[in-house]
Amino acid sequence: MKIAVFVDMNGDTLSFDSSGIVLIYENNNSDWQCICKVPFYINREMNLASIRKSIYMIAPELVGCKAFVAKRRMGIFNAIFEEELHIRLFAIQGSPVPFLNDIRKALNSEIVEAIKRIELNKQKKDSFEPILVGDPSKGCYKINLVKVQEKDASLNSKEILLPFLQNTPFWELEIICLHLPKWFDNELNAFGLCVFKVEWQNKYCHAFIHPIVILS
Repeated sequence: MKIAVFVDMNGDTLSFDSSGIVLIYENNNSDWQCICKVPFYINREMNLASIRKSIYMIAPELVGCKAFVAKRRMGIFNAIFEEELHIRLFAIQGSPVPFLNDIRKALNSEIVEAIKRIELNKQKKDSFEPILVGDPSKGCYKINLVKVQEKDASLNSKEILLPFLQNTPFWELEIICLHLPKWFDNELNAFGLCVFKVEWQNKYCHAFIHPIVILS
């Protein structure tokens, strides 16, 4: 892992209002070594265009860096480093070297948490997508809205079904629900769909959605 630190001649962190040196540290077998030194010209009189130009002048040297350490975080610098360069900003006063392992641990924790969130969202999404039934070539799908909403009561039928209706070609979609969603009346037609038939089984509504077929 690489971490960049913005320091003065004494090795103490600088704020983004004076020029200094960016030292790039790399971790090898738990030891941090400075592998690169880059002058960084910045001052409080610079406008946004000049600030961005100055940062992007050192950007090639920051490739592979996961963090940039300065004396304090500042608005526009947060945006450029974190949103544009995808490098996390950390604020530390004094010498940043003793804190490099702590920064690495914080970054690793963030990565682990991000992976967990991605997997959780994927599992959540997969849990309420209509499933393919029968011969795949026939394009028949089925979804039980009752069970989906039992798992997540915050979801309504429109939030569950719209992504599928907008993005997935199909011939038949069977929807099991407590009642036919009211928004079907006004919005299904816009997708070129219609309720082909409705059946009641064991107090549940089974609605079958088909594309509208126009016979010539």
